[in-house]
Formats: sequence, structure tokens, C-alpha cells
Amino acid sequence: MKNLILAYERGRHRIDVMKNALESLGQSVIVVTDNFDDIEGPFDRIWSISESLLPIQAQLELKWGINNLSVSAAETLTDKKKFDEFCTTIGLGELVPKSVIPTKEEDLFDGNIIVKPTVGSGTKFNGFAYTSFFNKRDMLDNAPNDFFDINTTGFKDPAFNNVLGYYMVQEALPEHAEVYAPYYWINGDGEFKHLFTVKLFTRRTNYGNTKFMVHPHWIETIPFDEIPTEVSQYFDTFVEHIADVLDVKNMFLSGPDYYFYDGIVKMIDCNPRIGQGVQIMDKIHDGKYLSSVINGNPIEIKKNFVWGFTELKPGKIKSIADYSHLKKYITETSHELFAGKEILEQANVSDSIFQHNLIVSGKEKPDAREAYRAIRKELQDCIEYD
Repeated sequence: MKNLILAYERGRHRIDVMKNALESLGQSVIVVTDNFDDIEGPFDRIWSISESLLPIQAQLELKWGINNLSVSAAETLTDKKKFDEFCTTIGLGELVPKSVIPTKEEDLFDGNIIVKPTVGSGTKFNGFAYTSFFNKRDMLDNAPNDFFDINTTGFKDPAFNNVLGYYMVQEALPEHAEVYAPYYWINGDGEFKHLFTVKLFTRRTNYGNTKFMVHPHWIETIPFDEIPTEVSQYFDTFVEHIADVLDVKNMFLSGPDYYFYDGIVKMIDCNPRIGQGVQIMDKIHDGKYLSSVINGNPIEIKKNFVWGFTELKPGKIKSIADYSHLKKYITETSHELFAGKEILEQANVSDSIFQHNLIVSGKEKPDAREAYRAIRKELQDCIEYD
């Protein structure tokens, strides 16, 4: 089996996990992170590590006679607005938050809103994209001067394969909502399997008086019976439509995120690729989980995990004791700690300004939580401040 992985170099942590899993099954793997027009094949199977590369995957599959992803399915899974429209056509419109691609001020609606490019993903604060606003006037005060002109013609972002996109304005879902994200696998026959589910605990960070961001600071696996039935009833139904209507195969689904509040269920952000949850599950099961799923024999999940930031006390490090024995719990994207380093207050697990996260596992959820608290305290005790 010859595998092609399409990715961006910034997703190296996902690339390595997928590559190792496939090679452990005795399969060959080629990774391409640029010059996508120059790919020479054929290959037997293609994996896109970023959804904005799905259109390239679909074109290559068409060229090489692979039938895992059609061009139309790639367009639907790449574009947030087209994805929302798809959900409406399959009868799940009540789960879709209100949204619009505005080309004039009259298109906007009242209430808390969030701005999302229809193509791509991100958590980095730039003052507009992926930012929430308290009302449409606050959004317009922070928008580019030619915002409506941009949204009339669309724009292309080199960071996301230059796929034509627009700014989508969506209702910002309530901060008090419970958030659940299931992980699924669709195999080569179009059969799907629920792998596990995580619960996300979010926190709001205000930026002045007009804008804010809400992102997770704590993510943990939970038993299926702890998920409200009002939410879990949609899990299989949604994935069944993805597999049957879009006719996709050999694909991981991370999410969507289901928001549950005041008896209402909404969903956002379905990522058609391996996500951080699968990477963590593979790591805590000695690098054997992902390969077992792909091979059709998922191993029993024997551990639960907690992924959260360390919440270290802010301040400048005067000295730090040897904490090398704790590094196995610290995420690869965490910032290094050393004398002279300024520890800042962290907003979320993906904070680009200061990020320091732990991934801790335990047999049951309480075990993982207790281990997290102990490791966090031990790390904090290693630091002396100026």
C-alpha cells in the first residue's frame, strides 16, 4: 500500500503520528508539504492533514482512480458555509448557527457574533478573523475599511492553499454551553465507527471593550453515558450522512463541536482529518492506537486523558530546577521554560503568545485529573521567580 500524506510543515506533529502509524503496518509513505502541483504518482491512498488540502486530494484521486473523496465532497468539507448548507439539506438545519457572508451592512444581525474565514482554521488573535464581537457595530469598527468589497469578490490565503474564501459572520454561541466533540473513523467500505468523545471547557478572554475570544483551556475524554442524550442522538446520524451522502471513505472526523445550552443543541467546526484527540490517544497507548483503527481492529481504550494548560504563576523565572522527568507530560508545542523566561497568563491551550500545556492520562477520568494536579504542582514547585 502506497500512501501520500498532504500537509503543511506547520502540522509536523500530525504528519509524524500518521506516518508512523502507516509505516508500522508495513505500508510506504511519502509526505508532501509544498509544490503540490508537482506531485508524481500514482498512490493507493491519500491523507490530507489539513482540510484546505482536500481539493488537491480530490483532484489527485480523480487522476489516479481512487474513490475515497469526490471533488464536490472536498468543496463541502473545505468551506464552512457550504458545510452549513449541506447540514441543512440533510435535515440537520436546526443544529446550524445563524450565519451570513455579508456584502453590505444590512446583511448583519444583532447579538454576539464571531468572524470566521470560510476556509482555514486558527486561534491566533489578529483583531478580526476568528474573533468574537459584542455586536455588529463593534465588528464593523474593527473590520478592514474595504471589508464589504473583500467579501463581494472573496480572497485567497496562501497559508490555506489559496482556496477562495469569504468572511462568514456567525452567531457566537453562549459561553455557558457544554461542549462535546466526538471522534470518528470512516473505513474503506464507508462504514463508520465512533472512537471516543471529549468534553471541552472554555474560557473567555476580553480584548478591550469590543471584542473577545472563547477557547478551550481544559479538554478531557468522557464516558459515552455522561453525554446528554439530547446531544449524543445526533452523533451517528451526522456521520452516517457524511459517509452516505458525500460518499467519503478512509477519513477521520474530529468533531463537530456540539454546544448544549438551555435545551438547545448547535454544532460547529467539523474537521475531516486526524485531530489532537487521536494524536493523544495514540501517544498514551504506546503508538498503537491509530494504526489499529486504520487496520480495522481498534484496540480497547484503556486510558483516559486530560489536556489542559499548566496555569503556571505569571512572572519572570529566576531559576528552575531540573524537570526533565516531567517533560514527557508537556506538549510538543509548549514554550520552553528557563531562567529569564517570562511566564504570561495563558488564555487557551492554543495560545500563541504563551503556551504551556500538559497531557496526562489515567485509567479513569478521576485518575487523570488527580495525576494532572500532582504533575502541575510538581512543575510549579520547580520554579523560583524574581
